[in-house]
Amino acid sequence: MTSEVMIMNRQAVVLAADSAVTYGGGPEPVVTLEAEKILPLTKTIALMVYSRGDVIGRSWSHIAHAFNKQHGDTDFDTVQECAKAFFAFIDGNRRLFPEAEERAEFEELMRLAVLTVLNHARAMRMYPGSPYQTDEAAFDAALDLYRAHLAHDEAGTERQPVEVLAGFSRDRFYELYGEMIDAILADALGDFGRGEETRAKIFDFAYMLATMPAFLEPYAGLVFAGFGNDDVFPVYEHFYASILVDGILKRAHDETTRVGVDDGPSAFVRTFAQADMTHAFLRGVHPLMFDMMIAMNLVTNEAAAEQALTEAGVEGERAAGIMEKLQATALPQLTMEFIRGSQSFSQEEFINPFIAVVAASGKRQLAETAKALVELNILKSSLQMTQTGVGGDVDVVMISRTAGVEWYARKS
Repeated sequence: MTSEVMIMNRQAVVLAADSAVTYGGGPEPVVTLEAEKILPLTKTIALMVYSRGDVIGRSWSHIAHAFNKQHGDTDFDTVQECAKAFFAFIDGNRRLFPEAEERAEFEELMRLAVLTVLNHARAMRMYPGSPYQTDEAAFDAALDLYRAHLAHDEAGTERQPVEVLAGFSRDRFYELYGEMIDAILADALGDFGRGEETRAKIFDFAYMLATMPAFLEPYAGLVFAGFGNDDVFPVYEHFYASILVDGILKRAHDETTRVGVDDGPSAFVRTFAQADMTHAFLRGVHPLMFDMMIAMNLVTNEAAAEQALTEAGVEGERAAGIMEKLQATALPQLTMEFIRGSQSFSQEEFINPFIAVVAASGKRQLAETAKALVELNILKSSLQMTQTGVGGDVDVVMISRTAGVEWYARKS
């Protein structure tokens, strides 16, 4: 895990990150406090990474240092152009990412994916009142759930493969990985996995897992920030990236958070990974507390309506009918008014004043602010022994048009 903050105004962009990284899973993961998460790519552009810390065992710092050695003196016209060059440096780079290691990681991912579906199926069959009489029926149902999630997003819109793998056909996938997946199915499912219908579903599941932007597999967040030659004000690009597929890094641009300060607000703050205390500071209330307030508002509104009906002498089926109508319209509307009012108060009393200060701040003040926001999450982790993978020194980089990439704070 990690805690990171990006702040930018028209003068500069700053990146701040803790130094903790967690290796391994299970009851005793290993946590170290030496991770490099902010990585200069050129004289005016840096990369900040979070979540997954490597690509088939090569740390992002290793990759970024290799890129910097080759492209560090390049004057990219835009931050986007630098990001494209960084991904092009990874794609097809068999010297850095040998095919044998790529296949070994992909095989491990597929084994874990099948095991995950299998465990889900067992849980579904054991659930009280389960309609599934056999392990095979439960497995088919669980597999259909995962395939549906990969095929459609939360709104029900059909997903398309990530752009960089749009030309990666099912035929090519089967050519590369068919024998591997058949061996996994034989080990995990035995004769059941050899059935034509089940095999076809699993191959479909595996292909979508490799190509769709659901990112059920471990992934990294990549934040490119700074100035290109044509960028008047600082800009950042945010991507998700995970596995290598046929030599290509699976990745997707986060369209919802791409911001260029020149055509947007005068200041911008973005948090990544563990950020609940940062959000509490910025909004005036902890996110979990706000969720609880919303739930309690709905509950108390319903209780008040029921009490009012009782005091008015309305009982039985008539009271139930009125409550049903209130629950369908009026009561949710009251809760929405509460949400809008709370968000408006938070915006006016906390967020807007903070943004106003950020907009007028110099780069060192931005850097100190970003560092303090990350330290809030580290403090909570230390005091409450939660968020295990957050901690260590806070690294901070400042990027301005005049001075380029500068370290404000860096672990020794």
